[in-house]
Amino acid sequence: MTIHPTVSFVQGRPCRRSIGWLAGMAALGFVQSAAAADVTIGLGAALAPDYEGSEDYEAVPSWLLVVNDLYHPATNVTLRGPQLRSNFVAHPQLRAGVSGLWVPERDDVDDSRVDRLRSTDTALMLGGIVGWDFLPQPELGLTVAVDLTYDVANNNGYMITPHVAYANALPGSPLSVGAEVFTTWASEDYMDEQFSIDANNAARSGLDQYSADDSFKDVGLKGNVTYAFTDSWSTTFAAQYKLLVEDAADSPIVDDQGSEHQFVAGVTVNFKF
Repeated sequence: MTIHPTVSFVQGRPCRRSIGWLAGMAALGFVQSAAAADVTIGLGAALAPDYEGSEDYEAVPSWLLVVNDLYHPATNVTLRGPQLRSNFVAHPQLRAGVSGLWVPERDDVDDSRVDRLRSTDTALMLGGIVGWDFLPQPELGLTVAVDLTYDVANNNGYMITPHVAYANALPGSPLSVGAEVFTTWASEDYMDEQFSIDANNAARSGLDQYSADDSFKDVGLKGNVTYAFTDSWSTTFAAQYKLLVEDAADSPIVDDQGSEHQFVAGVTVNFKF
């Protein structure tokens, strides 16, 4: 079994998550046919900003689907909330697979000025991930990797996300822990869609016009702790802190109306087949 510590969260209102939910359930139905696979599903709730850069928070659903040992102990697929990561390389240390992220439209938010802006496009970021595990042990991992994803839904640019992830199952204990540090570089098209304010939006909202260029978007830290009650049942508490930087932090939707400090916390109850 290979441990994968990446912590991701559902962000946005529940109605925006229907596509991710259906994708998760479809994936679950597919992988259950592989009797040798190690499958874990989880459901729970999280507290997250109502848009990236907001200072207002809301409760949202979250979910987990992990399939380990697809055809080799190192191969896996993990869907945590809106984020997909995988490894399809049967190698003790090399990691490479599909990476994805669902970014919901910004719409119907608490801040009245930001809410008057036109809704942003939803983004389905799809691409690949490649990395190297320096501690390739069944219950321990230290992986340096990078995700490169592109918006295949509306062609609003790409993101590059280098990250370092650590996992430890703590032998002899019902606890397992994971942590990740990360940063994100976003292209001009992505930043413009998410953080710019054109003349029309400025007139609608009363916010200043703003043009966001390609830049680093954020730096952050994720962590999780899982407690196994039995061989099948467990619960996971996860938290994330993300600092918006450069052009993202300077956008009026963040600097004037929101906050560059972004927190997410959630819990899931998990069942392992």
